[in-house]
Amino acid sequence: MNITISDNWIREFLETPAKPNEIAKYVSLCGPSIERFQKINDDTVYHIEITTNRIDTFSVYGFAREVSAILPRFKIPAKLKPYEINKNPKIEEDLNFTIIGNDKLVKRTMGVVLTDIQNWETPSWMEKRLISSGLRSLNAVVDITNYVMLEVGHPTHAFDYDRISSKKFIIRESKKGETITTFDGKTYQLKGGDIVFDDGDGNIVDLPGIIGTQNSVVTNNTKRVFFFIDNNNPAKIRSTSMSLAIRTLAASINEKGVDPELGEIAIYKGIELFQKICKAKVSSRIFDNYSNPYKERSVRISKNFIDQSLGVKLNKEEISKYLTSLEFKPLWQKDYLLVKIPSFRALDITIPEDLVEEIARIYGYHNLPSKLMSGDLPDPLYKSRFKFEYTVKNIIRAFGGVEIYTLSLVPFNFTDQKALKLTNPLGKETEYLRTSLRLSLIEAYYENKNTAEEFHLFEMANVYLPKNNNLPDEKMQIAGIFCNYNYRKAKGIIESVLKELNIDATFTQKDNKYFQPSKGLMIKNKNDCLGILGILENPELIYYEFDIEKLYKYYKPYTSFKSISKYPPQIEDLTLILPDRTKVGELVQSIKSFNRIISEVEIKDIYQNAYTFRIKYQDPHKTLNDEEIKNLRIKLLHFLKEKYAAILKE
Repeated sequence: MNITISDNWIREFLETPAKPNEIAKYVSLCGPSIERFQKINDDTVYHIEITTNRIDTFSVYGFAREVSAILPRFKIPAKLKPYEINKNPKIEEDLNFTIIGNDKLVKRTMGVVLTDIQNWETPSWMEKRLISSGLRSLNAVVDITNYVMLEVGHPTHAFDYDRISSKKFIIRESKKGETITTFDGKTYQLKGGDIVFDDGDGNIVDLPGIIGTQNSVVTNNTKRVFFFIDNNNPAKIRSTSMSLAIRTLAASINEKGVDPELGEIAIYKGIELFQKICKAKVSSRIFDNYSNPYKERSVRISKNFIDQSLGVKLNKEEISKYLTSLEFKPLWQKDYLLVKIPSFRALDITIPEDLVEEIARIYGYHNLPSKLMSGDLPDPLYKSRFKFEYTVKNIIRAFGGVEIYTLSLVPFNFTDQKALKLTNPLGKETEYLRTSLRLSLIEAYYENKNTAEEFHLFEMANVYLPKNNNLPDEKMQIAGIFCNYNYRKAKGIIESVLKELNIDATFTQKDNKYFQPSKGLMIKNKNDCLGILGILENPELIYYEFDIEKLYKYYKPYTSFKSISKYPPQIEDLTLILPDRTKVGELVQSIKSFNRIISEVEIKDIYQNAYTFRIKYQDPHKTLNDEEIKNLRIKLLHFLKEKYAAILKE
């Protein structure tokens, strides 16, 4: 997450002589990373990267607290000013409203009615700060809610009190199929189980923690505002936000678990700004439903554990000082430290290692000693498949393949009927887990078909095969597509890849739903299917697919050694006329197995239906003479004529 914060705004809560460049330099060493800072008129704006677990720093006051803890480590004075609010505003009248909460959905709810809104114009100082933080200024009422959220770190809402006829908020889960229309006019259908506010008549008047609805939004005609704060279940907020693809700043903050203790500060700060800017009156009691307040908990850690983890020995006073500056409450019990955790770090600090990290960063990672590991280097993983996968990729690259990466989440028409569907997909294009790489590769072909006359794309990735009432079976596959390749060239590449892997494989014609009739092959080792190869419906495309697990099973890193024969081979070329649709691969295998002294057979040339085979004859025990070769040739040609109707071309 990124946030932009005004330097002038920070200094309302921070006393320090530090210049902006010093704050950017030193805070980045020990806390949130300040990517850059820029001068804008009479102010400086910091561009800050906030890690997901540190939602407490996603506010002006939270960031000021970090700065006040870090700068003194670099001999720059810094002091955090206490957040001052008036907790006893004057209540003019007691207008009625009802909030019916649900502790499982919302941890804390607070609300107050503000009346006699006289001013809708946002003051220039507030407008500048909102714009510098990346938000646009709309009107004073809406801008106050955003201003409080940025300053305090807790999202807030403003409803038109008079548009809620029942003056009632019922917090409940949505029913499947219910619809809402957001304040910007967009209509959404809810999946069910979302946190919603109901006015008691079944009308949804807010999608809390995410976005407001059109039927309760404030307008320039609003005279009475219901100022509301809710601390929602973060998992529910995340689920709803992602399922509807509504990514507001409020949703991004709420889904990370906002400190409910901030609610009180936020509501009183909001009241103060409404009174000051809008000339509003407080016209109701301040409602606060907080049935399970934060109970301060502790984490226990030993001095020895801290020293061993850091690699340096810090004295107890130093450790206490670092933790106290972050508003922890440390208490030493001999050589053990009991640390009370503030509410704004309750989700972040849960184990001793978390405390060590806090001590280390304030002490300064740059101050920790650099030491090489002691002991022997670990052995490589036994029978690791990573090296094998890398080897396969490299071999295919060597034969001209180009590796691509495509998404595992695909539309329905990219899958088989039983493919697994995501519960909360981001869209129609990414709602299923793919069961094959084929359609992803075909799509890549269409995106690249104008870049070259001939190319070869491949991908190694998991496919997800459904299992009844269980997680899917993840299978690693390698698949590729030859575009505008000669079929024999493509098949030769696949044969060469398997040869480089020292895998014995046979190619058997077998129809497959992917391929044109009689133009598909099954690739096997004995009776075990390794993969498939064939021509797709688009005749420009030749597709292959292998199960990595099967390839790895038969892979041999080194082939067995065979000594070179001391007797020379005899080599001759035979040109055979073959009938149409002859399975030439099968014929080659037949020649090889015809006699033990036929040591090698390869296709040397092809012209129409005439195939030239180069045959190597070699006996490991003697030198063959011409008469022996002649006799063997006669028998071989007779065999090929009988089985394949092959005729020797004279």
